[in-house]
Amino acid sequence: MKFDLKEIKKGINYIKHQGASGIWSNIKYKVSGPGLAYNGWYKEHHEADEEELALQRETHFDYEPLISIIVPVYMTPEFFLRSMIESVINQTYANWQLVLVDGSRAVDEGDEDKVSAYERLHSIETEKVIQQYMEEDDRIEYRLMEENLGIAENSNVAIAMARGEYIAMLSHDDMITEDALFTIVKELQEQQYEFLYADVDKMSEDGTKYTAPAFKPDFSPDLLRSYNYIKHFPIVKASLARAVGGYHREFEGGQDYDFILRCCENVETPANIKHIPRVLYHWRKNNRSAGITPKKENINAMSKKALSAHLERMKVYATASHTDTLGLYKVVYETPGNPLLSIIISAVGSIEHMDKLLKSLFERTRYSNFEVLIIDDQTDDTEKLSFYRHMEAQRRNIHVVTNGSLDSISAKRNYGASIAKGEYLLFLDSNLEMMTPTTLGDMLGVCIQERTGAVSGTMYNDNNTVHHKGIVIGVNGVATYLHQGVRKGDTSYLMLNRANTNHSAVSGCCMMVKKELYDKVGGFSDKFRTNLTDIDFCLKLRELNYYVTAVADANWYYHSVKNTPAETAIRIDTNLFEILWSNILTSGDPFYNPNFTKEGNIFAL
Repeated sequence: MKFDLKEIKKGINYIKHQGASGIWSNIKYKVSGPGLAYNGWYKEHHEADEEELALQRETHFDYEPLISIIVPVYMTPEFFLRSMIESVINQTYANWQLVLVDGSRAVDEGDEDKVSAYERLHSIETEKVIQQYMEEDDRIEYRLMEENLGIAENSNVAIAMARGEYIAMLSHDDMITEDALFTIVKELQEQQYEFLYADVDKMSEDGTKYTAPAFKPDFSPDLLRSYNYIKHFPIVKASLARAVGGYHREFEGGQDYDFILRCCENVETPANIKHIPRVLYHWRKNNRSAGITPKKENINAMSKKALSAHLERMKVYATASHTDTLGLYKVVYETPGNPLLSIIISAVGSIEHMDKLLKSLFERTRYSNFEVLIIDDQTDDTEKLSFYRHMEAQRRNIHVVTNGSLDSISAKRNYGASIAKGEYLLFLDSNLEMMTPTTLGDMLGVCIQERTGAVSGTMYNDNNTVHHKGIVIGVNGVATYLHQGVRKGDTSYLMLNRANTNHSAVSGCCMMVKKELYDKVGGFSDKFRTNLTDIDFCLKLRELNYYVTAVADANWYYHSVKNTPAETAIRIDTNLFEILWSNILTSGDPFYNPNFTKEGNIFAL
């Protein structure tokens, strides 16, 4: 056995850097979630059985649109090609058109010698296979290109050939489930959506095993600006696909991301975008498929270019940049005019914690136009009062306000908001400490965006594991925190801890909001005595169609404190919340896929 000294050294350095807790964190998040159990779960619980498929074939809808499935083909291995075509032919919904545009026989002038005999054979076989299926099914249409124009332009040729009211995009070596089109058309009975997308998984090369499901959230604009989470099998109204100009050749490699961004920009309203929480697409894992798929580095570069073009079209003052993970991007929003930010701190912690928070705000941050309002319930602690006076004397923009009538965290926050001078409010608990200099600017830049309601960051424990980043409703009771225990720098399910993400709620311990919106929803409800007031506040913003966002790189330390509410208060608040928000508790959190369990580990089947 040969030992690779470089790999051994790399392993030793990894152990030194991560430590035991870091290694355990990595193991935990690689084996948790849907990964290991997924294949059996899919076949037992998710895959439509023969009885269900037979019933679907007999079903007729009031609205039965023609769906054109477009596929740019290039020297596809016969097994993959047949599997793809047959996955369409076997659909339980019959009103479809399959458009195949083939660039296999086209070779650029001067490149004849670069095409191997293997590739030439595949090009001939590709045409033969397609012609065979065309003879058996007149719903299949085929165009053999004289010149290979690339994925984007070949897709546009297919769009021009499409006769359907909807267009769906399928890769030449992947497959759709037999109930894919039926499931889509069933959703269209509810509303004729302009843009639909579904969950996907990966399929073994021989098509027998399924892994790595991407159970997606409902439409999440901030996540889409972090990476192309929609990716495979978008279903688009043909009128929309043509209105946005189809695919753009200048983004070849990132053409899918560009197309999806432009479609989502141009829907009449986000309510016209529908997520179907069911796996309808199998993405084949293989190393043998011939093709012109660009290298990952080129895809990464072109996708970032597409994201930058999107920001420019939307007239958003922001810059997109690469991260250390291929396919994951960071958007940094500018803060035009540097508006005044009122930071409202509820004085519930120790002097030590308060001192850390204030020092981080004044000595670490790059964003300086803020005032700090410390709201205290008229403490008689002489040491604390002395500390307050000292801080006020040191900093002209620190103001300590005492009020003995403030009997809850909601009352303190609301009182602070009533005297705040800023256009934007940042509510902080006193046990926080800002970690990174860009944190305030990163949060404010997102908060400034037109459809943003509330913004939070990522809270870390002292050992650099996530305390929380966003809240999910209706899981493990009324609500629970997301990504707890993930080590900083590690990656959890679908990179959601590393990306800007949309949620139904974020914690009021670190929450930024426009003063105008705060007033519009009436502040924090004084009917709650626990942190359910935070969730209630965010859900009121969601009712007004504003997004709630957790910013991945707005990092805070969450220093542990003992401040557990009384059981009576928890019980009363829970009962009230269940009455007020029974709709979301019943229907499920739109930003947490319903294929996940509501009891137990987050992101588990």
